[in-house]
Amino acid sequence: MRVSFVINGTRGDVQPATVLARELARRGHDVRLGVPPNMVPSARAWADGVVRLAVVPLGQDTRAHLETVAQVRAQAGRHPLRRLRVLLSLRNAGWDDLVADMAVVVDGADVIVSGLITEQPALAFAESAGVPLVSIHHAPVRRNRRVGPVPGRFPGGPRAVRAQWVAYDAAFGLLTRRRERRLRAGLGSTGASGPYAARLRAAAGLELQAYDPLFGAPHARSGPHDRLWSDDTAARPRPTVGFLGWPEEHPVAGSDALASWLDAGDAPIYVGFGSMPLRGGESTLRVVTELGRRLGRRVLVCAGWTELSEEVRSGVESDAVRVETQVDHRTVVGRCAVVVHHGGAGTTAAVLRAGRPSVICWYGADQPFWGAELERLGVGVSMPMARAGRDLDVDRLCKAVAAMLDPAVADRAARLPTVLVSEDVALADAAHAVESSVTSSCTREPCSRGPQMHSGTKVDV
Repeated sequence: MRVSFVINGTRGDVQPATVLARELARRGHDVRLGVPPNMVPSARAWADGVVRLAVVPLGQDTRAHLETVAQVRAQAGRHPLRRLRVLLSLRNAGWDDLVADMAVVVDGADVIVSGLITEQPALAFAESAGVPLVSIHHAPVRRNRRVGPVPGRFPGGPRAVRAQWVAYDAAFGLLTRRRERRLRAGLGSTGASGPYAARLRAAAGLELQAYDPLFGAPHARSGPHDRLWSDDTAARPRPTVGFLGWPEEHPVAGSDALASWLDAGDAPIYVGFGSMPLRGGESTLRVVTELGRRLGRRVLVCAGWTELSEEVRSGVESDAVRVETQVDHRTVVGRCAVVVHHGGAGTTAAVLRAGRPSVICWYGADQPFWGAELERLGVGVSMPMARAGRDLDVDRLCKAVAAMLDPAVADRAARLPTVLVSEDVALADAAHAVESSVTSSCTREPCSRGPQMHSGTKVDV
């Protein structure tokens, strides 16, 4: 079987897809993995030389794109109309390059595996070729009555959430219909030409929920009969397999020195926002330094994709504050007392598997969802990275981290890894789901799940 992956985004999107692609290749399938050019070296390292797995560039450099978006948004300021113009001007950025590369990656595929960002063009290619589309979702991103498409928390309950999804689907279809019609016409698509959301619900394939059953839309608080979600799931399967396992990392430059620093004192507070821009730059680093001073804790800062000059680093680094460009989450996060992060699905999964409490300072997308979920379980605090034009608030951050240093919270977080679906089971189920999307008949039942705890507030294991 030939499997084509078309994945855009950051490490949290590319790494789980690479793990799944590697497993499918190990099962004897021919796999082609298309990822952003800046992620190709990392994906090839994670692929670990597995034969029958080719990693190729797809679309534009996501790091450069995020930097461009940040610059344009900064120029637009906080005026709502100017920010709307920015959104409209960026909605088709990189589309032509993405489509051209995707045509090469999916040629001859028996099944196309897509991330959320690439789902719309991937559907057009799948329809044209008559093959199933498997989508990888890292949070509930389809209509339901509990989790809305707009970041943040809003009053109104399930009805308001449903109204958000109606508005979102209509707006997305309106803003992207021209480019989609052009693509489908170029592919000679003869299928139904209805609204994108309706066509996706009717498409062959499935939507892989690559997060643990402990989380998600059909949650006890919204009742067991979320008809929006369950009706759509009946038409197009949405298996919830668990967080896809992360491969062993290759040594990170300076990791020996970092290990020595970790050994030299108590467990530090970890602060890192992955691919998200470090808002406020030096001012945020000053907040982080003040955080450590007030709580009497060492602080480990991971700059991620934010470029920090030597001058900026030297201005904050000390015996109590260490700044790294990147770290291996698998080996470092578990050695920290509390993890302050942006709430990306990949980072959140790593923190949960390490059994550590979180303070999520979210930017947008699915990050507020993960913040709210960890608050529900009593192992996290959620707040926006910045609000009302201000940088990260040191008082709020100190209060949140102090709450997560409570031994009772640490104990709850430490028990979570025993509740989550194991990495090997999640990966096996995900690979089987991709295979069964093509073979139409399933040779075995999905692997059994661990306890699916749907406590209304805090996890109880």
